[in-house]
Amino acid sequence: MLHQDDPTSLAPVKDSPDGGASLARNQVGVLGIVFFVVAAAAPLTVVVALFPVIIGSGNGIGIAGAFLVVAAVLTVFAVGYVAMSKHITNAGAFYSFITAGLGRPVGLGSASLAIFAYNAIQLGVIGGFGYYAAQFVDRHTHLGAPWWVYSFIAMGASLFLGVRQIHAGARVLAVLLTLETTIILILNVGILVNGPSLSGYSLAPFAPSAVFAGALGVALMFAHASFIGFEGTAIYGEEAKDPKRTVPRATYASVLFMGVFYAVTAFLIVNAVGVDKVVGLTQTEGGDLVFAVSDDILGSIGTEAFQLLVITSLFAAILTFHNNVSRYLFSLGRQGVLWSRLGQTHPTRKSPAVACYVQIAMVAVVVAIFAVLGLDPYTTLFTWWTGVGAAGIILLQTIASVAIFVFFRRSNVDKRPWHTFIAPVLGTAGLLPFLYFALTGMDVLLGAGGWLQVMFTAMLFLSLFIGIGGAYVIKHRSPERYRSLASTLGDQIT
Repeated sequence: MLHQDDPTSLAPVKDSPDGGASLARNQVGVLGIVFFVVAAAAPLTVVVALFPVIIGSGNGIGIAGAFLVVAAVLTVFAVGYVAMSKHITNAGAFYSFITAGLGRPVGLGSASLAIFAYNAIQLGVIGGFGYYAAQFVDRHTHLGAPWWVYSFIAMGASLFLGVRQIHAGARVLAVLLTLETTIILILNVGILVNGPSLSGYSLAPFAPSAVFAGALGVALMFAHASFIGFEGTAIYGEEAKDPKRTVPRATYASVLFMGVFYAVTAFLIVNAVGVDKVVGLTQTEGGDLVFAVSDDILGSIGTEAFQLLVITSLFAAILTFHNNVSRYLFSLGRQGVLWSRLGQTHPTRKSPAVACYVQIAMVAVVVAIFAVLGLDPYTTLFTWWTGVGAAGIILLQTIASVAIFVFFRRSNVDKRPWHTFIAPVLGTAGLLPFLYFALTGMDVLLGAGGWLQVMFTAMLFLSLFIGIGGAYVIKHRSPERYRSLASTLGDQIT
């Protein structure tokens, strides 16, 4: 029996009396959600920007196996995650799950952390977009516009799509994701056709002696960062068609697709260069490693396509993180935690329009500060903010995994051992090393140490504790408002 003090007690979802706090229903299916999730990970950017880091500074030729290890851990985590999504369908995702399992204070802290982490990653990606777009346009037109012009164009475009119904953004992402996936597949096929004979391929990238060699922490940390966004499937639960089926399928499909896609691509690139040469070439070429491989396999035209599609890949990620943060803001506004207008939807499109405008305004202010100060968009905006954001998501996933375990232990809604006990325990055990590597290796994620490492690590935990403290302030000052928190999960959540 569930009782009033049980944080896992559930009741039907309720809309606000004015009817303005419900997102449009039945808007997006499995493929649409997969496009949002995979686009957030920006697979082409991962291949171009993160592969060289993992090979050169991580576990070297064991990169392919590192992706499989991370995919395995996240798949196990996803078992409990999707089991939870069948009982809680809410745009708050992690916030909703953690509230149901660990109570309102930790739930509100996780919401604060999620908003910070997703905003941080989006800020970094916006900086990366401006950097690469300015380089590409200048190389072909000599226009000379500063990077921040392109960053603001990207923010404007993501806002335009964000305030429309969710399927509008899904269509754009479908096109962009198809293009970036296609160019990587073309490179893979080109390697198979022009690379070594089948007998000449080495399986060393999957050998345990290679996978668990070198700086394994760096490899796993950046490999995990390559999957960021997959947890966003549950964010679209309110807008999904048949969410109890759609969200689980989209979650598993996203993790498996990215795991196999990254592992195969890494395996082929390592073999194309040579298992005995790839680490040395990576340390020489740096971020141009994949472009060097593309030049050899596809020629200069193929490399130009790669450079253009990196820009569209980054825009796809900007749009997805915009959607993620705006839905967190919407969920908190709807429940009275933040400005209540955030919880209002567009009168006809039923999108979280107010939250979309506020989210873009938040990141636009930071981008403007970096532009005014003349800071480099790649070495500061991109590197710093994506690094701390990635660490924040790992922390969030770890807390969520614990919350899922507690939720099912304290409720009677699902008693399947694998889904509600074994998988959550294994998922937590698998995520804890990633969290350790991220926190102790923050200097690697940020590309800098010292005071910068201390500051960003402090910001990470400060965002969590501000939310927790805010919950207790609300409880003390307005018990009625505190009891109404997470009312969309159920009237009896504490």
